[in-house]
Amino acid sequence: MTSSNFRSVIGWTNNGDQNYDYGAIIIPTQLGNTTGWLGFGVLSDADLLASVGNISGYPGDQPAGTQWYDARRIAAVNNRKVYYDIDTAGGQSGSAVYRIIGANRYAIAVHAYGGATTNSGTRIVTPVFNNMVAWKA
Repeated sequence: MTSSNFRSVIGWTNNGDQNYDYGAIIIPTQLGNTTGWLGFGVLSDADLLASVGNISGYPGDQPAGTQWYDARRIAAVNNRKVYYDIDTAGGQSGSAVYRIIGANRYAIAVHAYGGATTNSGTRIVTPVFNNMVAWKA
């Protein structure tokens, strides 16, 4: 899929503030009708801390084109970030951090940073949710 339609927010594009490190690539088709859809939502601190986070992606330290998956309980949260010990590597930034409810997957953060002791993603809070809804429309 090719796109030239991209979105982000001023907190990231103008200031490089890690609390606003998220964006979207708008694709020109309804690809989800073929591949499936990923929901997203705003969860309370308590709900996040009771959740298992999941990441699926294409880490740069693995054979090219191979998809890898890991899951761990969410370790900590603040008002703009979610922290977890899910195994990731370069190339997975932008992947959804999601929770599974029944047969459905719902993004709770956007993976952005690997750390020495924990990894983190930009939390989907109400302003992030509202931007994502506006962007998909």
